[in-house]
Amino acid sequence: MKKIYIAILMLALAVLPVTVYHFCFATKVAFVDIPKVFNSFEMKKEMQEKYKKTELIRKGKIDTLSFNLQVLSGRLRKDPQNKELTEEFDLRRQEFFHTKDQLEEDNAALSSEYDKQILGQMSQYLIDYGKQHHYDFIYGTEGNGSIMFAAEEYNISDEVITYINNKYKGLE
Repeated sequence: MKKIYIAILMLALAVLPVTVYHFCFATKVAFVDIPKVFNSFEMKKEMQEKYKKTELIRKGKIDTLSFNLQVLSGRLRKDPQNKELTEEFDLRRQEFFHTKDQLEEDNAALSSEYDKQILGQMSQYLIDYGKQHHYDFIYGTEGNGSIMFAAEEYNISDEVITYINNKYKGLE
């Protein structure tokens, strides 16, 4: 019986350093699929809806200007010699293109600003997640070659998506 206890003690002494090293000194590493996390983030979905509403209002303005321009064009075809109508058409056409370009620039700026806000919040939540779950590193993949390979077991994207959405909703 004494030999069994000695064997168990020796086994424990052999395994203990490896276990201690693993729990105390091993680096905890994982990665997230950034596009997947970004597209699954509730804040992104809300901002996308907000953007669509703004874009729709702006499109309505362009459509109205386009319709008015078409009406003037029809009137001008009936009376091509009318200088006042020609000048008004040229002015409205210039206004249409200027407004269209301006609204497209505004849409691009708004989209960029929303993405910046979303990424900023997402990054902060990832930092919080990493600290809360004791990670040493969380890498991001985008399919652009920054991480050429990672075993799927290190992919924490789904857990992070749940965490950031709960954090965003005030549940974490």
